[in-house]
Amino acid sequence: MSTRISDHKKRAALVAACLLLASCGGGGLDFGLGRAADAPAEVAVTADRIVVTGPEGFCVDPTATRDTGDTGFVLLGNCAAIANSRRAAQPQSPALLTAAISAPSGDGRLADSIPELDGFFRSPEGLSLLSRAGEPDSVQVLETATVGDAFLLHASDTSAGAIDGVQPDYWRAYLDVGPRIATLSVLALEDRALDREESLAVLTSFVNAVQAANSAPVTNAAPVPAQALPVQAAPPPPPVAPAQGTPRNMPRALEPLWNVGLFRRIFG
Repeated sequence: MSTRISDHKKRAALVAACLLLASCGGGGLDFGLGRAADAPAEVAVTADRIVVTGPEGFCVDPTATRDTGDTGFVLLGNCAAIANSRRAAQPQSPALLTAAISAPSGDGRLADSIPELDGFFRSPEGLSLLSRAGEPDSVQVLETATVGDAFLLHASDTSAGAIDGVQPDYWRAYLDVGPRIATLSVLALEDRALDREESLAVLTSFVNAVQAANSAPVTNAAPVPAQALPVQAAPPPPPVAPAQGTPRNMPRALEPLWNVGLFRRIFG
């Protein structure tokens, strides 16, 4: 429990520092809160060393990185806030970024199941998985888009979150990175909302950075262009199955997702 409380305080402090930097001028002075901290531009996680890096001005928070060898989690924020120095780079659009790297699997690729993802995430089971509290009623899928081999999702989650000081809505990308699935998220700061264009620009830059850093193992991923995205905001499709929680009752169109454990890899 003490570790979870400590992590929560560290993330809250990072958000506060990002808000301070967003509201103040650049300057050349350090914060004066202690010695400069480590703020790497990238980090390699999992046994096969998947590299996570962000757009310019975003650095890895080493205190929030989790690497079990099987899966990985990385938090990125304002380099100046993490380094405790205004001399460090700052992003053009202040936000927090997260990257979750799934366990490896040789059963299939996320890109092969992209046509079914919109329907799944709008289903009760998909909404439950998107919710931080596991409550489908707390989540609304606002938009989705498919660009190259990446599936983009814009959602709002009103349930209690693990990181205070951020907006309830977020932009997220799902993509294959070698035999793993990367879930990349952009969280706008509570006191510094990002409009749609800013959020998409940060997300696509994040996707491009991760794909470029893992270009050798990522043989089938198409880079996400930075131009305007063809987002589909169509109303939710009809229910896809009479028993959402039981994989064997899924219709044939969704069976491949469960056969390869796709969503258990994303959210497990």
